[in-house]
Amino acid sequence: MKSTVYRRGPDGSIVGIPESESRDRRPSGRTKSPSKLKVKKPPILTGSLPKRPSAKTPIPRKNRTARPLSGLGSKLRQSVHLLRAVVIGYLVFYVLLGAWFSSALTKTQATPQKPIADTRGTNWLLVGSDSRKGLTLKEQHQLHTGADEGAQRTDVIMVLHFGSGGSPTLLSLPRDSYVTIPSHVSLDGTNVAKKKNKINAAYSFGGAPLLVATVEANTGLHIDHYMEIGFVGVRDVTNAVKGVNICVPQKYNDKNSGLKVNKGCQVMNGKTALAYVRMRYADPTGDIGRIQRQQQFLAALVHKVATVKVMANPLRMVYVAKAGSDSVIVGSGDGLIDMARLGLAMRSLSGGKANVATVPLSNPDASSPVGSVVLWDKDKAASLFESLGAK
Repeated sequence: MKSTVYRRGPDGSIVGIPESESRDRRPSGRTKSPSKLKVKKPPILTGSLPKRPSAKTPIPRKNRTARPLSGLGSKLRQSVHLLRAVVIGYLVFYVLLGAWFSSALTKTQATPQKPIADTRGTNWLLVGSDSRKGLTLKEQHQLHTGADEGAQRTDVIMVLHFGSGGSPTLLSLPRDSYVTIPSHVSLDGTNVAKKKNKINAAYSFGGAPLLVATVEANTGLHIDHYMEIGFVGVRDVTNAVKGVNICVPQKYNDKNSGLKVNKGCQVMNGKTALAYVRMRYADPTGDIGRIQRQQQFLAALVHKVATVKVMANPLRMVYVAKAGSDSVIVGSGDGLIDMARLGLAMRSLSGGKANVATVPLSNPDASSPVGSVVLWDKDKAASLFESLGAK
């Protein structure tokens, strides 16, 4: 029988626990092995257990966890950001290049002394002159241009009309058209009364302003903008785009222009392209055939400039802009916005969406006091001009 001893405090109350129990609670120095330890079993839950998700019982949306972006999604986002940066970079580049090109162009006063009233749409007068400016004597010999013969004349005269509804229209005026040149003050300051002459003589008599006035007086179309390019420009711009693709209808071997080409489609460099748009003596249709080749070349050039191979190559576009700025002359009031609108209209020409025409003729080889000339069909020409907004 165990004895129990209690401790009492000063007031007689029991303090602590019985000594016998204290001894029983002391560790015996021996520990139970893990196998003899009693492990409490978890309580058994009663009721229905949650069903395991299956194909027929999908995981509730609220219990789903968000999955991190896969590697493919991350790469897609990077590609989108890169594409956006490239597009913005190209836009900035073209805006800056266009601004530089517009500021680098040579400007000339092309507004006539008495311009006619405004007509609908926008009309650009596109002129190709026989200027040899920028060509050395050796280059003049190689290109078969000959030396300057004094007063400058215009071999190419075109009106590009757009912005009045419908497709743009490129209208060619034969250089030998027999028209009325308005009264004017000549380049030497002499007052000259109106008279009949070839339309390309207007430029030599009074420069760009008189040519614009002559076109307005004989077509009834108000000219809003002016652009001129010489022999050097045709050669250099063509070379800047690495040549243009031209389909030649027949073989030509012309000593006057230096053109030697075979029938079929081919890439022409600047020298050959210049000869192609100048040649007329080896063509039985004369100036009419030359006009068709000029229209063909212009469409081919614009098409080449608009290709991805050129447009997406910043260095190539700089070459094109440099070649153009060195040889193109525009009106004093023609700015960057005007040039951009011209470019958009020209793209329609390259895509075959523009109308291409020549003034209707009644006699392509008539005699006159100033030599062989081209006579317009007055009624058909008037109808054509009216369709473009002439008054």
